[in-house]
Amino acid sequence: MRTDRRKCALIIDDAAINREILKEILKDEMDILEAADGSTGLETLKDNLEDIDIVLLDLIMPGVLDGFGVLSEMTREHITDYVPVIMISSESDTGSMERAYDLGALDYITRPYAERIVRRRVLTTVDLYQKQRELAANIDRQYKADANAVDALTGLTYKQHFFNLADTRLKNGKFANLWMIAMDIDHFKLFNSYYAWEAGDLYLKQIGDCLQKTVQQYGGIAGYLGGDDFVLLCPGHDRILDEINRCATQLLEDNSFEMSFTPKYGVYELNASDNSARETYDKAAIALETIKGNYTKNRAVYDSEMVRKAKDEIHLLKQIQKGIHEGEFTFYLQPKVDMESGQIIGAEALARWNHEGKVLTPEVFVPILERNGFVATLDREIWKQVAIWLRKRLDEENIPITVSINVSKVDIYTMNVAAYLKELTQTYDLPTQLLEVEISEAAFTRDSDKLHEALSLLHEYGFSVCMDDFGQGYSSLNSLRSSDIDSLKVDAYFLNHTEENLSKSVNILKSILDMAGQLKLPVILEGIENQEQAKMLQQIGCTYAQGYYYGKPVPVEEMEKILEDLSKISLSGIHCSDPQGHKIRELLQSDLLTDEIIQKIFGAVFFLHQDAEGARVTWSMKDYYKKSSLSDLVELNSARPLSARVAKEDEDRLYQFLACAMEQKKDGVMDTFDFPLSDGSSRKVLLKLFYLRSTIKEKIFFGAMMDLGKIKDYLQE
Repeated sequence: MRTDRRKCALIIDDAAINREILKEILKDEMDILEAADGSTGLETLKDNLEDIDIVLLDLIMPGVLDGFGVLSEMTREHITDYVPVIMISSESDTGSMERAYDLGALDYITRPYAERIVRRRVLTTVDLYQKQRELAANIDRQYKADANAVDALTGLTYKQHFFNLADTRLKNGKFANLWMIAMDIDHFKLFNSYYAWEAGDLYLKQIGDCLQKTVQQYGGIAGYLGGDDFVLLCPGHDRILDEINRCATQLLEDNSFEMSFTPKYGVYELNASDNSARETYDKAAIALETIKGNYTKNRAVYDSEMVRKAKDEIHLLKQIQKGIHEGEFTFYLQPKVDMESGQIIGAEALARWNHEGKVLTPEVFVPILERNGFVATLDREIWKQVAIWLRKRLDEENIPITVSINVSKVDIYTMNVAAYLKELTQTYDLPTQLLEVEISEAAFTRDSDKLHEALSLLHEYGFSVCMDDFGQGYSSLNSLRSSDIDSLKVDAYFLNHTEENLSKSVNILKSILDMAGQLKLPVILEGIENQEQAKMLQQIGCTYAQGYYYGKPVPVEEMEKILEDLSKISLSGIHCSDPQGHKIRELLQSDLLTDEIIQKIFGAVFFLHQDAEGARVTWSMKDYYKKSSLSDLVELNSARPLSARVAKEDEDRLYQFLACAMEQKKDGVMDTFDFPLSDGSSRKVLLKLFYLRSTIKEKIFFGAMMDLGKIKDYLQE
């Protein structure tokens, strides 16, 4: 049973409501597959045998194959040797339960479901079954390997025999300048998910060959401890590890394997007081644990402080996991703005932990979750909360803003991010344009099929992708050119230098902006803390920004208050200006524009004239509005002007709105108004207006309108 992925349960039950209840109970812990009858369930099981960890089986089902038939077939084909079965039954159905036990079922759960009991029984069964099979496999392998003290796959000294040989060397006093090295392969638990099991065995064998050559050249003992764990007792020289690492990297390249599967090394430097090989290995293994999940470091040397830190981390990890399950984690929003207008173009969702009366930032918990393989659990929770918040804004007919969510390298390599986000937007009926994916530049360190596949699917499903932390020193220009991304985010840490280096920093930023412009990639500068930085960045051509100067991360309730002022919101989104800098006036004066092109360019534009009788629409893009729910509001020959159609309580506010537009000529004004319908209901309409000019008789405006009840349709257009 593999432990390299999120667990998966198959629910076979003809009652949809029962499947839905079980799915709701288990969804935070496991992926769920469903089948409504025995035949479909058995087919699903066989098609996904390597991925399914447990079957929840209703015994009594209509159709050709009931639960007993499914169980009989699983037993006949020895599937129950690999996948445990928990039966679903009623308390009184003891006869059916006894028959199911005889056919190979391990446990039962009864309806109505007790959530805690169901979750505990399912997870405990999966865990025990997995440990039982691993124990059997280890005993079998150790029996075979210990028979000749050499592992048949890797050719290395196996387990206890390695420690016996190492102890002999230590007892003979041969400990001077020796290292005990604990070695495992980063992310190897995922290896067999990407490649065939044979490929994993090949890689392990080749690593064994590499270590054999090392001890032949430098002396020492190399051992294999099972799984992806190797051990090496050798002279204490950095060049030995360097050569092993070069060998492993070459193996990955030669086999076209992902570069993520490189080894990591924990080193313990032996001294005269050491007399137990196992104890020295344990210390090397502790050092190894400190760098798991660290993408910038592949080796660590043991010191006594590591033991205390390891205990503290385990304690904190338990608190974090408990906090996730008990709803202590939430997200704050930090605005992204147009630097010229100061308007909000979107926001970034940043995780926060409300723990023991304090609000803790990601620096406290994310590294620990990444090192221990649990960061995806938190990320999914934050993404879900963001989706719920966006759905709430749409339901309340408020203008939504695009929210960017952070996706780590671990997420990319441990789950199908695109499929999960697609399911999330479908569940909450969200336009995909409202969720932007930010992926750290660290994920782009090497050309990765897995990453490119994720990017391709994200774009196929309609999500935009931003490369975060660009310029931190990992990726190359080639990765920019070959990666399918939509924008860059650059940290303004470039500017936090001494005065003498400031000009160099500015030149670097200019180069990044020029390069991004040629690649048609919009750039967001983050980390802007003061007005001086903002002015300097605008002078060199920066358009979009994020940082404390424009707004700190705030709770969603606070962001909602900020967004109540519609003048602070820009609906134009983020885009990259044409590097050739064509002026729109030149385009309008050309003879290239047809009515159809103008229609596509200007979309929802209309002109409004205000005179003594009111404010009336005098011209509009008829073809555009003809398809919308607002066609009646822009009728040119209507007996009632627009100002007479607004709700009575909004009429004075509309005239104030027009007066504000005259005062704010550059930025225009934006607000929502209610327009009654004939059936007694009303629709909420967003108006955006700009003042053009005045004559003796009237004032002239132009703008656009949007029915907020139909905002999803607008976003999809």
